[in-house]
Amino acid sequence: MSAISDKTRQGTLELSDGRTLAYADRGPLGGAPLVFHHGTPGSRAGHHPDAGVYEDVGVRAVSYDRAGYGLSDRREGRDVAAVASDIVALADELAFDRFAVMGVSGGAPHALACAALLGDRITRAALLVTPAPNEPDFDFLADMTQSNVNEFNAALAGPDAIASYLAPYVETMRTAPEAVLDELAAELPVPDQATIARPEVREMLVESWRESVRQGAAGWMDDDLAFTRPWGFELADVAPEVRIWQGELDVLAPKAHGKRVAEQVPTATFELVPGKGHMLYDVWSDAFSWATL
Repeated sequence: MSAISDKTRQGTLELSDGRTLAYADRGPLGGAPLVFHHGTPGSRAGHHPDAGVYEDVGVRAVSYDRAGYGLSDRREGRDVAAVASDIVALADELAFDRFAVMGVSGGAPHALACAALLGDRITRAALLVTPAPNEPDFDFLADMTQSNVNEFNAALAGPDAIASYLAPYVETMRTAPEAVLDELAAELPVPDQATIARPEVREMLVESWRESVRQGAAGWMDDDLAFTRPWGFELADVAPEVRIWQGELDVLAPKAHGKRVAEQVPTATFELVPGKGHMLYDVWSDAFSWATL
């Protein structure tokens, strides 16, 4: 196991296809149930840098390692929609009948997949800085950092290309993760740089990213491949209420992405967060509260 806080309840379950799914359970056991979908890359170790937020809001937020990350077995060739069956199994394991979902960055499309495919089991879906589907009439790469453009171009070139592109990042995450943080920060707007400089944020991201590459690039590359291909569900099929928070200055999931998703999801509302970029930890409390009303 990783060095996740002793206050966090952890577990694993065996899925119907024999894979293992690992999860971390935070907040009061009697709190409103919510399944949290981590970013790309990420792991169950990702959490709000202020652990008191969960108690303050009264939310029981269960994060999990998406397939190929951390301790969750890989599901090679997965699309975004494939996550839904894993979340059903997780919710059943935890006796969550109905629950909210929240996704940040690369986790947001996976939260949307649950909202589209799991029917009445999903109460609400909170999305922060979501990417949009890669469709012919949408400029997927516009206004992204050069490293993001390079990464997605590698994904578009196929599994071998994205595996080769990510290999040095994976090695550095294992040996010097703060160097990856600093390299990322150099491309980001000033508000994101200030957030990444906070010790509690750096500690959390380092822990989550180290755990994310436990299996090498598997989860990360499978996410990237899934984002650049059809997601496996239609945004128009999302029935639960969706709320999207988008940083005005974001250059990882630029604001055009969030607006695009909001236009296509019939139940969505869109909120632009002025003067902020990709790191919206100040919004998490509001997102938790809204999702679990």
